[in-house]
Amino acid sequence: MNTPAHLILNAVVLGWGRTGNQWLSILAGAVLPDLPMLAFYLFERFGLGQSEERIWSVLYFDPDWQTFFDVFNSLPLIAVGLGVALARRSPAALAFFLSMALHVAGDLPLHHDDAHGHFFPFSNWRFESPLSYWDPAHYGTWIGSLEIVGVIAGSLLLVRRGRPWRIIGLATLVLYALFGAFALRYWAGLPDV
Repeated sequence: MNTPAHLILNAVVLGWGRTGNQWLSILAGAVLPDLPMLAFYLFERFGLGQSEERIWSVLYFDPDWQTFFDVFNSLPLIAVGLGVALARRSPAALAFFLSMALHVAGDLPLHHDDAHGHFFPFSNWRFESPLSYWDPAHYGTWIGSLEIVGVIAGSLLLVRRGRPWRIIGLATLVLYALFGAFALRYWAGLPDV
């Protein structure tokens, strides 16, 4: 799933009940698993001047980068965090780690050859799903379309909830539109600048 979709899904699912007032923790947990990939992209693209094609077809699969990504997508490490949150009776930490777990649960069935090592540090095994949120060879066109519908519907649901969820829903729609424009530019084969 794309990061804005994680934001919306996590806000819709966790933004109720006991964790409903922990909006900042929910958002942080929804985003954190993807931040290493953002850092990777910014470093390779703007720090080292690598091309989009090289970044996503070669460098993304470098074992060191993969380990860096896996640390933030590790179910065992998230489980430790959840245990600590429960032991300390911290609603903010509980919402944060539940949100990270929901992020991973959303990614697990939607990554094919770009799958994360969700069982780091105990295993390097990666579940290569037959589905992909982006790759047309693995139903990415359909899943991407469902994601767009889900983000719009989830954002509208959040807007109806009132503040701060209204702001989160609207901001995520804007972020998603900007990400979509960026992705279309490169997937359309336009030259690098």
